Amino acid sequence: MMHYPADALVVGRSLRVPGLGLLVLPAAPAPAWLAGPALHTALALRLHRPGQPPLLLPATMEELAQAGEPPARALLLDADPGAPLPPGTWLELLPGAPAQLL
Repeated sequence: MMHYPADALVVGRSLRVPGLGLLVLPAAPAPAWLAGPALHTALALRLHRPGQPPLLLPATMEELAQAGEPPARALLLDADPGAPLPPGTWLELLPGAPAQLL
């Protein structure tokens, strides 16, 4: 079993949104920081994928509402790797990141 930092957002599911990027939903439990920012807030993140170097990228805070379920917080990554993210992928929030990343 993999061990992640306490404040990591472990990717539960990712969905490609053509022309926008990759929508990422967290695995439970979601990190506390995911509940804080207002919708559409720009965030700086570091994406960690097994066997690849970390990738700095911007994202926005979003919500996804599926039929019969309450809305869930999600992140829209400003990247589209062309495939779902592999198991073991996680995101790290970078507070105070350089403005050019956002």
